[in-house]
Formats: sequence, C-alpha cells, structure tokens
Amino acid sequence: MRTLRSVLILCAITLINFAFDQPDETPKGWTFGADRANFKAGLDNKVSQHGQNSAAIESVVENPPDFCTLMQSSVIKDFSGKRVKMTGFIKSQGINVTGSMWIRVDDFGNKIFADFDNMMDRPVTGDKDWTKCEIVFDVTEKCVLFFGFIFQGTGKIWVDNVSFEIVSNTASKTAKSLDQPFPEEYLNRLKEYPEGFLEKPSVNLDFEE
Repeated sequence: MRTLRSVLILCAITLINFAFDQPDETPKGWTFGADRANFKAGLDNKVSQHGQNSAAIESVVENPPDFCTLMQSSVIKDFSGKRVKMTGFIKSQGINVTGSMWIRVDDFGNKIFADFDNMMDRPVTGDKDWTKCEIVFDVTEKCVLFFGFIFQGTGKIWVDNVSFEIVSNTASKTAKSLDQPFPEEYLNRLKEYPEGFLEKPSVNLDFEE
C-alpha cells in the first residue's frame, strides 16, 4: 500500500489539470480520491455544523485497506508570503474511524513540496461530535494550495465549514516543511501551463452548493 505522503503527491499531479470527471454525488468544486469499491462521498442535508449541508465520507466495506480524500486546490495571491490558518470541522462515527484535515503548499518557485500537515498527530477518532480542526502554515510567493479531508476505517465522517485567514507570523505553525523536490512527472505536467498561475479561489467551502 502506498504511503499517505506518496498518494497525496499523486493527487497533486492529477489536480494540476484543474478538471475532473466527477460522479454526480461529489460536492461541487471538490474531487474525491478513493477506491470507489471501498468508499463513497456526497452531500448530507440532514447533518451540518452550520448551514443546511455537510459533506459525508463513508466506507462501503468492512475494514477497507486504504484511505480516501475529499480535496481541492486553489491559488490565492493575497496569501503570498503570509502565515495562514485553515479551519474546518469534522464529526465522526465508528469505532476505528479516523478523520483529519490536511494542507500541502506546492512551491513552484523552488519546485518543492513545502509546508504539509495531515493532522495525523491529532486526528478525530471514534464517535465524536463536531470537532474544530486547525492547521497553520506558511504560503510561498508562487504556489498552489492543495487541501481537504482524509478518512480511514469503517464508519463515516462529516466535514463542514472550511475557512482560511491570514494570521500573525508569531502564530505557532502546525505544518512541517517537506522540502521535497517535485518528481519528474510533476515537472513535465507543469510545462503544459506556460501562462503561469492564475488566481483560483477555493469554492464551496461550506458545502451549500
């Protein structure tokens, strides 16, 4: 089985295209990275942290051998050179369920995977009501943010109300620097985008669409 880090790198290579064939039930603006024989995801209009909807991710078999991620990407130029806090909420159900939020900063100026945090040192586990999750990370001058939620185990999680805010440089970071060079496949894919990085805001962070 691939490591979590290697799978997220592969997700980045896929997401650089910014276009996907998504099943109808996947929340608008998000992509679902999963073995669909083991997991499913969609909107839930009966459970929410705030508003009308949340996104629900669940296993469809007992003890799936891998994990899945609901994710998207963004380019937010106002964040360049800033320290940023990502906030989201997770509700979980199941004895061996693990849910977490994640972020990775792809630094295209230096061609490295920069800050990364998948909250594996502080996941939401078992049966838990809505839990506030926070990640603090640094944004490089020329980068794409990849972010979302991770689900492992047998059961279900609900996720809702993601937000980003610039914080003081004195705020403690939770993200660690990967300082890992882009793989050759990733670099080759980037050559297909000579126009550079256009503003690409994050969308549907409250799952109301």
